[in-house]
Amino acid sequence: MIHPIANNRRNLIIYGIFWLLIAMMHGVFLFNFYSASVYLALADSFIFNLLFSLIGLGLWYAVKFSQMETNDIGNLILNHLTAVSITLVVLLLFGFYSMNSIPVINEGYADFFNSTLVWRVLTGIGIYILIVLVYYLFMYYLNFMEKINLESELKTNVKVAELNALKSQISPHFLFNSLNSISALTLTESKKAQEMVLKLSDFLRFSIAEKPDTNRKFSEELDNISKYLDIEKIRFGDRLVVEHNVAKKCLDASIPSLILQPLIENAIKHGVSESLEIVTVRITADCFQGFLKVQIENDFDEEYQKSGNGSGIGLQNIMQRLKLVFGRDDLISISKEKGKFLVTLTFPQNGLNDTINNNR
Repeated sequence: MIHPIANNRRNLIIYGIFWLLIAMMHGVFLFNFYSASVYLALADSFIFNLLFSLIGLGLWYAVKFSQMETNDIGNLILNHLTAVSITLVVLLLFGFYSMNSIPVINEGYADFFNSTLVWRVLTGIGIYILIVLVYYLFMYYLNFMEKINLESELKTNVKVAELNALKSQISPHFLFNSLNSISALTLTESKKAQEMVLKLSDFLRFSIAEKPDTNRKFSEELDNISKYLDIEKIRFGDRLVVEHNVAKKCLDASIPSLILQPLIENAIKHGVSESLEIVTVRITADCFQGFLKVQIENDFDEEYQKSGNGSGIGLQNIMQRLKLVFGRDDLISISKEKGKFLVTLTFPQNGLNDTINNNR
């Protein structure tokens, strides 16, 4: 733990002003109550308070190593009684011999010093107590800030760990579907299977490099989705139709990395894979009032969906990620209506916290 005064310029200036005020009061007191000459009062005040200010800086280490939280009150009092005794002895001896070494002052100074000794001891004890209390306040403040920083770092680490866990759930799910598709193609269309393997490799290389706790541009997320859709188009051909309606002003918006990919994956799995008809996947995006609103819609077979197929892991992960990243649980809405499955995600931009309207 660094010294809170010696290593801080602002605190050192405040400390110097404090001792300047103490020195002025010291000199005025000697001049008014002990009839000291102006020269004697100034010299005495300067030397004794300069010494005390230097000793005061060293008292930080006495406070630091007194371990107030672990020692009992008896040991604490004993430690400070010892420290204040040593402080006063050093201060009075060095101060007396320093003043007595000044030729103009040394004559009769011993008598003057003895007459002010009780006052010097009492004021010394009072100033010692004040300095020690200030140091304890510093110490508790620094410890408090350190605990806050540690708690903040711990929360960040927990958040990253949770996001990593969510990502680790999504990746195997995607790989399972992709490998099944490749396996099917190897039996009928080997060239398409080879092309799909290459595209899958490119997609995974990009996805794995992304950290789950980072944000990136919406345009980059769309590029990544396009790589995924290229893979699936090889498998499904004309049965898969993709429509984009994305406002250009939204391309620079920021969203959590890889958060849209599971939605597109679900649209393929529960739309195209479960239907013999042409299925359209629509990606719509717009910006408003400090938010990016993204909608992903796909056709689906209502009769097949009645069987309750699917565990919903992808959607659950997205909900948890949004809550972890933004601290809110009102950023996603899901609807099924007349063979259309629609997911709406809302991403706050620039820390804005406007009221969200998810009406469609």
